[in-house]
Amino acid sequence: MLRRPHPRGPAGRLVSAGAALVLAATALVATGSGAQAAPGGTPADKIRPELVKQLQAKSESDFWIHFGARADLSKAGAITDWTKRGAAVADALRRTAADSQAKVRAELDGAGAKYQSFWATNAIKVSSGSLTMVQSLAAHAEVDGVYAPVAYELPEVTKGTDEKTANALEWGIANINADDVWSRYGVTGAGITVASIDSGVQFDHPALVRSYRGNNGDGTFDHNYNWFDAAGDCAAAPCDGDGHGTHTMGTMAGADGANQIGVAPGVRWIAANGCCPTDAALIASGQWMLEPTDLDGENPDASKRPHVINNSWGTRLPSNDPFMEDVTLAWAASGIFGAWSNGNSGPSCQTSGSPGSRSSNYSTGAYDVNNAIASFSARGAGQGGAVKPDISAPGVNVRSSIPGGGYGSLSGTSMASPHLAGAVALLWSAAPALVGDVAATRALLDDSAIDTADAQCGGTADDNNVFGEGRLDALALLDAAPIGETGTLAGTVTDAATGDPVPGATVALTGPASRQLTTGADGRYSSLLPAGDYQVAVTAFGYAARTLPAMVRAAATTTLDVALTAVPSVTVSGSVTDGSGHGWPLYAKVSVEGLPVSDYTTPGNGRYSLTLPASATYKLKVEPQYPGYQTVTREVVVGSGNKTQNVAVTVDPAACTTAPGYGYGSDGVYETFDGDRAPAGWSVVDNAGTGQGWRFTDTGNRGNLTGGTGGFAIVDSDDYGSGGKQDTSLVSPVVDLTDVAAPVIRFNQDLNWVSSERADVDLSVDGGETWTNVLRQAADVRGPKVTEIAIPQAAGRSGVQVRFHYYDATWEWWWQVDNVLIGSEVTCAPTDGGLVLGHVRDANDNGYVNGATVTSDDRPAQTTTTVATPDDTELPDGFYWLFSSLTGAHRFTAKAGGYVSQGKQVTVEADWATTATFKLAAGRLSVQPAAVSGTVRMPTGTVAKTFTVTNTGGAPVDVRFGERDGGFELLRADGSRVTQRQILAAEGAPEQRITAATSLAARASGKAASAAPAPAGPQAAPWTDVTDFPAAIMDNRVVSLDGKVYSIAGGNGTASSAKNYVYDPIAQTWTSIADLPGARNAVTAGVVDGKIIVTGGWGASGPDAATWSYDPAANAWTQKANNPAPRSAAGQAVADGKLYAVGGCTTANCTPMSNDVLRYDPASDTWEALPDYPKAVAFLSCGGIGGVVYCTGGNDGSVAQKAGYAFDPGTNAWTAIADAPADNWASSFAVANGKLLVVGGSQGGAITNAGFAYDPAGNSWSALPNANTARYRGGAACGFYKVGGSSGGFTATADSEALPGFGECAEAAADVSWLTVDKTAATLAPGEKVTVTVGIAATVDQPGTYTASVVITENTPYTVAPVPVTMTAQPPKTWGKLLGTVTGTSCQGVGAPISGAVVQVDSWAMSWTFATDDQGRYAYWLDKRNNPLTLIVAKDGWKPQTRQTKINTSTPTVENFALAPIRC
Repeated sequence: MLRRPHPRGPAGRLVSAGAALVLAATALVATGSGAQAAPGGTPADKIRPELVKQLQAKSESDFWIHFGARADLSKAGAITDWTKRGAAVADALRRTAADSQAKVRAELDGAGAKYQSFWATNAIKVSSGSLTMVQSLAAHAEVDGVYAPVAYELPEVTKGTDEKTANALEWGIANINADDVWSRYGVTGAGITVASIDSGVQFDHPALVRSYRGNNGDGTFDHNYNWFDAAGDCAAAPCDGDGHGTHTMGTMAGADGANQIGVAPGVRWIAANGCCPTDAALIASGQWMLEPTDLDGENPDASKRPHVINNSWGTRLPSNDPFMEDVTLAWAASGIFGAWSNGNSGPSCQTSGSPGSRSSNYSTGAYDVNNAIASFSARGAGQGGAVKPDISAPGVNVRSSIPGGGYGSLSGTSMASPHLAGAVALLWSAAPALVGDVAATRALLDDSAIDTADAQCGGTADDNNVFGEGRLDALALLDAAPIGETGTLAGTVTDAATGDPVPGATVALTGPASRQLTTGADGRYSSLLPAGDYQVAVTAFGYAARTLPAMVRAAATTTLDVALTAVPSVTVSGSVTDGSGHGWPLYAKVSVEGLPVSDYTTPGNGRYSLTLPASATYKLKVEPQYPGYQTVTREVVVGSGNKTQNVAVTVDPAACTTAPGYGYGSDGVYETFDGDRAPAGWSVVDNAGTGQGWRFTDTGNRGNLTGGTGGFAIVDSDDYGSGGKQDTSLVSPVVDLTDVAAPVIRFNQDLNWVSSERADVDLSVDGGETWTNVLRQAADVRGPKVTEIAIPQAAGRSGVQVRFHYYDATWEWWWQVDNVLIGSEVTCAPTDGGLVLGHVRDANDNGYVNGATVTSDDRPAQTTTTVATPDDTELPDGFYWLFSSLTGAHRFTAKAGGYVSQGKQVTVEADWATTATFKLAAGRLSVQPAAVSGTVRMPTGTVAKTFTVTNTGGAPVDVRFGERDGGFELLRADGSRVTQRQILAAEGAPEQRITAATSLAARASGKAASAAPAPAGPQAAPWTDVTDFPAAIMDNRVVSLDGKVYSIAGGNGTASSAKNYVYDPIAQTWTSIADLPGARNAVTAGVVDGKIIVTGGWGASGPDAATWSYDPAANAWTQKANNPAPRSAAGQAVADGKLYAVGGCTTANCTPMSNDVLRYDPASDTWEALPDYPKAVAFLSCGGIGGVVYCTGGNDGSVAQKAGYAFDPGTNAWTAIADAPADNWASSFAVANGKLLVVGGSQGGAITNAGFAYDPAGNSWSALPNANTARYRGGAACGFYKVGGSSGGFTATADSEALPGFGECAEAAADVSWLTVDKTAATLAPGEKVTVTVGIAATVDQPGTYTASVVITENTPYTVAPVPVTMTAQPPKTWGKLLGTVTGTSCQGVGAPISGAVVQVDSWAMSWTFATDDQGRYAYWLDKRNNPLTLIVAKDGWKPQTRQTKINTSTPTVENFALAPIRC
């Protein structure tokens, strides 16, 4: 049976249906009219498919109505007055919306619908409307579209690591040259207001509080016009429950001493928390920015709109919904610059998220400290093929403010966009003529950006879909701006009597530019200004104001010192106490309205003191810091003497239960239903016997719609679902109303009615024997609603009961009831007890502990948490208070993480505040020395260093020690050094894409193998050539064991091989080892417990089941259990000491591919079948990291793959991971440094030298430097060594090369191969110490400086810094340097270096190929055991030269070559 549609749905946080729009005269006019036919054809065409789909799934849905009429805002830019321009835009938008929406609003009002009307976008959002309603509204000619809601979100950011700062500057600030703008132009953003629509902001964060526009400068704040609570989280003041918004605002405006985190620390900021509860919250926030209002949403004022708005949010994919674009176009017309993040859905193309993807919005991509684009940074193109992002800015490991007063690093385009917003603020502060000129500003940004070529997603070197116009450069931006002649106005404000500086004085400048400055702690102010005449108005609390003229001359500093005269003052003091019955002292903020002066009372006695100018009348504002109390004002008349003003503050009756020591009472019964079950004395009757009755938990997620707060009673027919039936009563306890003369039943309710159900209120005066109906409801009674029923028949009766009866209900909506009174009045009455308050301190350093809990042992529910008190400078942190219902001597216990708990007896005084301070003991560690280092010689040098850890605290400490890699700086043969970051950021060789025949088969057929191999590309750092493999090889498998590289089996393209070789990076030679018992290629191989396990691979007749184990010490193979499902070209990985074989080929031709997954356990010599891989593929890349197997790519026989999956043995299941940047198969792959490296292979239909690395920690891919050779079906091992492979078909090669710095081969990413720690854990009693020995061994492939750290984790409340470990690895004694320069002498006799000359070095057993750099130089480490050497130097167009030389270990071997041209 079909369910009849509900005519209405739940109410949201919406305006009432009859709310009227306020209209104002305007200089701008509307285009279009209500009678104009909307584009889109028939009404059905206007209804978007997503909305139709939603309405088919549920009979009602929220939806948006968009109107075709547009305000003509084209003339707004000609209005030069900031206030008038903003007002004109807002007025035109309001008028257009009012005219075009009138008929639709009338229809909605007539239907009783809940909706919210907007004017910044000409739209209405309707709550819970039916398909019939949608069709009716779409029929209006003025409607041009009806849309489903859109889900926006804060992009997922990842926690980063702090990059090094320079002179306390964050790297991003220095990277965009913002600090150079500060020093060269003297501009930090003064006069500009920035805003964010985000998750909110911690307004009192130390780095943000000074630049908050609501900061009055005296410790008081005015949040009107400065904060919009779109999410309904914190109506009174800005807050941030997520942290995202505090971080982005810090990057725009933050500064606190050494924490120089903001691009424009001189700006003022405001905010809205519109992201992202709903799309309506976002649009309401965008609308508020055009005309900010007070906290009540009244008195809009366009003069207070911001200049720049940051928007670090969006959808994951482009969207064509018009609503937010309407708003942003209105911003631009109003002169507001909108900055947008481009999204974190990279690295694929076409991933820009909306609204950043819209061509009308200016969006930002993200790059890292090395100027490399972030893997997550979304790419274009955007809407209509527009280049996206527009520009790029720092967005990786960006350190900024986080809630709680701290700092942290995050990564995302969310972090890049505020760099752009801050740069625009600097620009507009320095160039007032540009303020409001959005188009000119965008053009300057485009022209001044640093061009950064990246054509992977289309575009040109100077404008592409990866970096946009390039990298943001704030200095170049201002250098290009029309700033004109400027000078500096500076001075000091002092006390006229004492000469002392006056900090916090306001210096307001009016003239060619307007500025409002605040003096620093030294009383100084300074600002770069356009030259001209100014009026300087100086004000400071307690001083008489002064206004002085000043002339600012071009290229000069004008000094204007101002001495202010203090006015006579008196002291106003007193105490603040409870006025509702307890009388105890209150902790409260006492401020003076309209003045920058305030004080907090002392919590233990309620005393306060204020110093105010004499002979005046003031209005004191008292704001209790305990919940539930009212804020009160008192007028105080002050003469020439001190004044005492005591204030008693009463509890707010509406918030009675939140006030400490108070509770609701009545002369009958009053119930708020705040538990999760029927309150004591109340009962639920299930008359239908279906188990579907009244409940006290909100399983349908409706929220309290009655107008009450907290819990409520509900019978939710809709949540019970189709086929349900409800006939249920909520019955009160028996109430004695003997002394009540005029009783009533009063309650809050929300009845969402459909058709047949009934909602009755019945009364019994005889204890439930008989019942009389007093209210019958058979229509909507939507909340918030207070219903009152007089029951005079119950006056003087002692057996009164009430029941709420819901019946005849079958899959309807719901009935909510709250705050039920049976009597005549609700009272707020004191309950017995007293306050306990004080601090929790650290017994080691006497500091204060935030986040500790203090609990009454005898009443465990009476507990609280200590907090910081940043606003009250006289009250230390670690403060707590709680209400104790027990008086007299009782035990209280304080606890905090890492501390030993303390319990103490506290004598609680009734109706007073009792002070109790706790001191918590904790262990505390000191480490000496703080760092260790050692110098060792490769390959066998070792050294041991120690550090000592001592417990200096008062409690035992459990200590654990671990390892963390820190990177390296390799020493090159020419004496230069290269860091890990430089290697990773390098582009490597030019990208190669070889379009050649490829094959999945075991070997060549016909002439396929006879094609000549592609020549090796030009040699380019950081990849280095290593000794060629002894034979041409492909389909070999390569592993790393004990610092050496083993190549197992493979083939030459026509036949499989049993030959195996080991490469010694020190000797730089390949040596043969025992042959495999049978010839194989494309085997599965891995290292477990010092042995090499080999299985599968192509044998003589297809995939072979034999499994062998190789022991390097014995140089022998041992046969093991046969593989039950042998495959060739399978993915291979080792995890938790077991070998995994994933997918692979089932025949000599490979197809069909397998999705089998097998695991071999060498300990038991057994095989085990595991859950299938999600795709049947071969030639995929796999690796084990941290006990998890990660795989990517492969080929299913017809299509290459880019998808990847992870297998967790703990869950025994495969889950998807991020797609690789490109489809890939037959790549060279290995695990190194905790990442899965994938290099070369076939990518996007061509054999390539490109590579990328997967990081499980961030589920992200990053680019690797391009290799020198483009090969597929080759092998690779940790190191990172790439051996053999084919450049097409079956043309096997001997080429081998290495990417230095990837030598961490342990499966656990935290393990450092060259470092050992002799202790993993210890327990230290107070005063006890432990000595840790750090072993440093030169088990690395390249000389240089290697860093790591010993991580110390412990159970104390303190942070213990890791112990840095530095190893200087000297080259082996057998190594020497071969270096030189290759020059060419032209036919005219002019000599010059030859770049890219090939230097081939042949020894008695091996050969290497190098290339000269841009200066014609080459330099390499070589082992003297390869002597003698033959050098052949060649370059196209030049005569080659050959000579012999030897490596000398004591002095470099220098071989310079001067080539002659082949012809002149």
